[in-house]
Amino acid sequence: MLSRVANSLYWMSRNAERAENNARILDVQLLQMIEASDEELVRDDDWKLIYEICASTDMMEYIKSLPAYNEDQLVYYLAMEEENFNSVASCVRFIRENARVSRDHITDDYWEVWNRCYLTLQDMDTENLSVRDMQQFLQKVKNTALTSQGIVESSMSRGVEYQMIKIGKWLERAEKTARILNVVCERTLARSAAQQSEDYYYWLAALRMTNGYDAYLKANPPKMDPSLVLTFLVSNSSFPRSIRYCLDHMREAIVKLEEGKVSHYSWELFAKIDQLTADFDDFNFQDLEQQDMMNFLNEFQNGCNEIGQIFSKTYYLIDPDSENYKSTQTQTESAKGITSMKYKIEHTNIFKYDTVVDQSMNSIRLKPRTDEVQRLLSYRADITPASLTKEHIDIWGNNVETFFIAEHHQHLEVKTTSIVSIQKSPFIHQIDYSPEMRAIFHSKLFGEHYLAYLSNTAYTYLNPEQIEQVDRELGKFDNPVQYALDVMNYIHDHFTYNGESTDVSTKASESFDLRKGVCQDITHVMLGILRSKHIPARYVSGYLYVGENSALVGDAASHAWVEFMVPGVGWVGLDPTNNVEALENHIRVGVGRDYNDVSPVQGVYRGGSQSLDVKVSVSLLDQ
Repeated sequence: MLSRVANSLYWMSRNAERAENNARILDVQLLQMIEASDEELVRDDDWKLIYEICASTDMMEYIKSLPAYNEDQLVYYLAMEEENFNSVASCVRFIRENARVSRDHITDDYWEVWNRCYLTLQDMDTENLSVRDMQQFLQKVKNTALTSQGIVESSMSRGVEYQMIKIGKWLERAEKTARILNVVCERTLARSAAQQSEDYYYWLAALRMTNGYDAYLKANPPKMDPSLVLTFLVSNSSFPRSIRYCLDHMREAIVKLEEGKVSHYSWELFAKIDQLTADFDDFNFQDLEQQDMMNFLNEFQNGCNEIGQIFSKTYYLIDPDSENYKSTQTQTESAKGITSMKYKIEHTNIFKYDTVVDQSMNSIRLKPRTDEVQRLLSYRADITPASLTKEHIDIWGNNVETFFIAEHHQHLEVKTTSIVSIQKSPFIHQIDYSPEMRAIFHSKLFGEHYLAYLSNTAYTYLNPEQIEQVDRELGKFDNPVQYALDVMNYIHDHFTYNGESTDVSTKASESFDLRKGVCQDITHVMLGILRSKHIPARYVSGYLYVGENSALVGDAASHAWVEFMVPGVGWVGLDPTNNVEALENHIRVGVGRDYNDVSPVQGVYRGGSQSLDVKVSVSLLDQ
């Protein structure tokens, strides 16, 4: 599985668990507000506790300082606020977006339950919700989260997708329990110091927030002993929200992911889990003073957060170095950085012939791809004169439609209309080119597997003198990831985008000397340079959405860019025409060795010469 697919599944699962946890915590608070009498306001300390767990006390103080403050604003921020990436509503949106682009890897039932929850959210008048309306929404989220867990357990194959979902769930749950205990211990210490007496109120709250009150009473005397609560929520091996239970099951999922092996890249992850488990096995909570408990829980929460960071780094998930990993109260940059876009593409090719054509055979490659980051939602091809098409997949994995026109005609129009959804995030600058990746890159097996993308074609060939010019400026080649970025920068600095200087038959060696051309020419040059260093690279044909006030160029017709293979990560797209990583603005249609493999329309006909008019329109649709 590619890292981007794993990333979507992992964060989909983490946000599902986060949504359920935060909905339960807030629901308990709302119930207390409803049951309170007019004279009995909910204690201010309760809101501090909840905001420390789900947001921050600084945000709470800011909300309370607003001129028109009322308590409902505290509820709204945690439940519905779009700017709060940890609000229950934001989590639902993140789940739905990740599920939408991962639909080929999850069951339809999982998608449908979360999509229904999302649609319920969309239909709500969030600005005018009553407390009871808010409770109903929170209950909907809790039920959806529990239902989706049941769907995963009852209908998903126990493959890589299942294990990534389980790991995300157990890690998020462990971090949340650790944070709840950390905050509760800190609040208890503060209250005890102020009142000079023990206060068990917050330990009861911790059990309710983790849905463990009933289970705790069955396993322990009906007494809120902090040491017993800590033991139960940290090291009980049978309660599914205890940290021990979560770490054990997370480790089990990673073992299955790794097929029972501890590899050179995963040993650090296993070592950290085992070290953390051993730490609380060595502690007797009944012998700890409250300050010692506080110190232990601080270290423990940091350890849980570190596991998440190591896991992301091990499996090349998004943003492993984000500062936001240090706290479960802040949504990670991987969730914020993922951008989802939906486009409508209209592509028209109009052929006009000087004489009557009595028959023609044509192939078109205009149907966008569906893969781990892009989903084709609808597609239609209209051909005039009317003709039936037959579809197949070519050797490069592209959708190809062929059609034959037997009647006489002097005009051929091929119009395709597509709607595509894309979810991507910045990626290449986070790749750490490890010794293991280097070993794969230089291996015989790697070279044989990507041989087709290592050999230059007539379109991409550059002569030795031209390669030497590049080498003199870029220096010694060592890291293929950095080298690809350097090549992209080099081409962007030295080449000018010019639609009048070349034509469809121009070769890379010609474009190199001209130092100008269209995206097709610039892409061919970059392919020639990368392949000269034995970096597998392929030509990508598609569309570019530019939008308003954008510096991007290349949207007048089909666009082209480069993808190169990073060992253990997959194909990474770079657009040398615009000197950017190919992200959510780049809509992929076909891939191949060069333009000739992905030409939008190819065919033979019997008749005179022709002229071609191409029109492309890419528009952004509302989500």
